[in-house]
Amino acid sequence: MRATITADSSRGPGYGIIEIHDAGNVIDPVFVLRRGSDGKTLSGGGWQESESALTPDAWDNDGGSLRLSVGPAVVDEMDNLDAYRLSLPGAGVCVLVLRDLVYSHISGGQGVGVYAPPAPEAEAPVETVTEPEPVAEEETPPEPVLPSVVGEPPLEMPEERKGKKGGKGGLLAGALLLLLLIGGAVWWFALRAPEKPPLPPAPAADQNRTAPAASAEKSPLAAAREQLRGEARPEMSLALAKPMRKDGAGAEESDAAFLLLEDAAQKGNAEAMLLVGQFYDPLSPLPHGSIPVDMSQAKHWYEQAAQKGRTEAAKALDALRVHARDEAAKGNTEAQNLLQNWK
Repeated sequence: MRATITADSSRGPGYGIIEIHDAGNVIDPVFVLRRGSDGKTLSGGGWQESESALTPDAWDNDGGSLRLSVGPAVVDEMDNLDAYRLSLPGAGVCVLVLRDLVYSHISGGQGVGVYAPPAPEAEAPVETVTEPEPVAEEETPPEPVLPSVVGEPPLEMPEERKGKKGGKGGLLAGALLLLLLIGGAVWWFALRAPEKPPLPPAPAADQNRTAPAASAEKSPLAAAREQLRGEARPEMSLALAKPMRKDGAGAEESDAAFLLLEDAAQKGNAEAMLLVGQFYDPLSPLPHGSIPVDMSQAKHWYEQAAQKGRTEAAKALDALRVHARDEAAKGNTEAQNLLQNWK
């Protein structure tokens, strides 16, 4: 059994269709959706610890695949940088693959929105600078004219009196300048605060001191998500994932490797296809993380890798077929359905 969720273009943003292959005849298509990063289950009120079943908005089953229509309560909670496991009571468990979801704008999803070009910036109004009107120079009042006796011409100030007046002004200005010079000398030598000695240099940083926690290495899942948010070239994702595919790898390492390998496999990398098939293969001895085994998914990815010339994939495909026959003989319906469609 394998499942994918894609955008439902007929209903708009926030709506999707879950298509489940090899589900068989299902009468009541309730399903359980579990998140790989923390193991929580989706409910009507969001992700929670206890298991809760979801009911689709609508569904149909043509015998080959089961189609479930879901709304923003499911679509807006999905993150393409996480892994999800879908359980269908009576049919089985498989990984839910996300493809081209468009999130609800009302719910604040992370999907594709409508681009609106930025409004042109309004031109700042040009301020009109008004030049100040020239101030008319004050006219020097004329020298006062002494009144004279009626009938006599006015008496003007003698020239020697004018000269004496100008001389007194020059002496006053000189005295003020001398006082300023004396005051500046007194401040400089007596009242000015002495300069403080320079501070000693700061001690050199201890190179052996432990680095702060902020510089600690990223967790495997954080590093994988950072890679997938960027250009995410398949060969780079493969190089980051392969060191984490080892015996004894933890669940977080395995889940991070799966995210990187699945992205590289979907972009056509043959080796990544082989390694993704091993995650689903019940015969693979490597850790599976939170990814449940799924013979149909393992068969799908092994076939893709074999078509690209990976001989290891062809050998793994033959071993998987033998295992499916053994399981079908024991009454395993998933193995029986898989063998019916095996070419």
